[in-house]
Amino acid sequence: MNTLDDLKQAAERNNRELTIGALNELIKSLSPESYNSIIIDNAVAIKRYNYCYINAFTQSVTHKSSKRSAAVDGTVKETLQAIAAASNENPYLPLKDRTIIDIMDQAPKYSEGGFFSNARQKMSELVNGGRKVEHQHITLAEEGGHIAKNQTPYAIVAECSVSDCPKCKTLGTVEEQNKEGVVSQVECPTCKGRGHIGTLAYFIPTISEKRVSIIRCLEGNIDNLKTSTLEAHKGDDTTPVRMLTHYNGVDSEQFDPYITPYLDQLRDKTGSMNAIEEIYYRLIPCFTFSYRNVLTGEMRQGVVVDPFVNPELVLSLDSTSRKIFSGVKDSMKSINNFIGSIGKSTGFKDKEDLKRSIRLLIAIAVSDGDVSEEEKKALTLTIRKMDDLTSSEQEQMLQLLGQKDCSFLTDDDFIFHNKANAEETLGRMQDVASASDGVSDEERDIIERLRLAN
Repeated sequence: MNTLDDLKQAAERNNRELTIGALNELIKSLSPESYNSIIIDNAVAIKRYNYCYINAFTQSVTHKSSKRSAAVDGTVKETLQAIAAASNENPYLPLKDRTIIDIMDQAPKYSEGGFFSNARQKMSELVNGGRKVEHQHITLAEEGGHIAKNQTPYAIVAECSVSDCPKCKTLGTVEEQNKEGVVSQVECPTCKGRGHIGTLAYFIPTISEKRVSIIRCLEGNIDNLKTSTLEAHKGDDTTPVRMLTHYNGVDSEQFDPYITPYLDQLRDKTGSMNAIEEIYYRLIPCFTFSYRNVLTGEMRQGVVVDPFVNPELVLSLDSTSRKIFSGVKDSMKSINNFIGSIGKSTGFKDKEDLKRSIRLLIAIAVSDGDVSEEEKKALTLTIRKMDDLTSSEQEQMLQLLGQKDCSFLTDDDFIFHNKANAEETLGRMQDVASASDGVSDEERDIIERLRLAN
């Protein structure tokens, strides 16, 4: 189990500098064969990129309120009167017995504008005259060290009341004259014979949870460095540690200097108004260097990943590495080839998995900008040839080529029926993402969502 000190000490170990001499020795020890086939350019400075893998769990609290007015009498009237009488104590009163909410919902509804209108009026997220609920005014139920999902309702004391029926003045009956001129007492149509109008305003704390895993770098991104390479260095135990608590009267923040610079990127995904933030993080330092391939004489860029703990050498265009696509046109070609091949593959007989793969690959392609007309034409021809898709389904896929980003993706797009289909799609997505000028944060997030979902 991780502790705050564990995370900080690991970050301190990885925050050291790497000299050109140490780099040479490291490459020699990692891969003597590669070391003998390259000449490191000592005139070009080593550049450091601090990637950070973050696994986080957050809980936030919102207070959406409701207001109900209805004809009341007996116990319900007395309960509302007791709530209103508590106005000098706490602005919110816990309703441990929810019965009154159900009774008010079923009772004859009332509003000044007419009977039975405004049966349940939803109020804003801000309650009690527009003021935010301060966490010292309410107590949230806990479960296993976290905020429980099911919470007690709270009455908004100042907005609860009981008043006389404006028509019958508490009598419950009114005079009514029939066609023959006979006057008789009948049930009051406004209060349905109850004599009083009660108003209950309340809110139920709503708990939202998010689990997020991201990889971010403050210095930009290294071209052709794949997310899978970085993920291999995230550590074995990625259990989050409590760093922020802001509920039930506790205000505590325990962020160290190493995680603090990445909090804005994390909160872009989780939101900033959290009651709980539990975070695991690991700095993954990467150092780029220039080298000459002694066989070809060409200059190339190499990367040493995680040199102080679990070093890995990546020679970006080394002859022993997989071919890396040279640009966007090559990446679009790979999409075309893949979409064409999965339509014929026995593994992709599941049409829904086929559609998911196409949507995800198009999302990667458009995430960095527009797809050119030439590329659209090529993809259009490929998709039109897919007999497994109906004309309507083909049209839906083609419309995605005009999107400016990947916001069209839904959670369902990441859940494959066949794990092998998901893995093949994941590999192709990584190839396509690496084909352009480095892997963007948006591309990393799409790839990470697919990995987590399967």
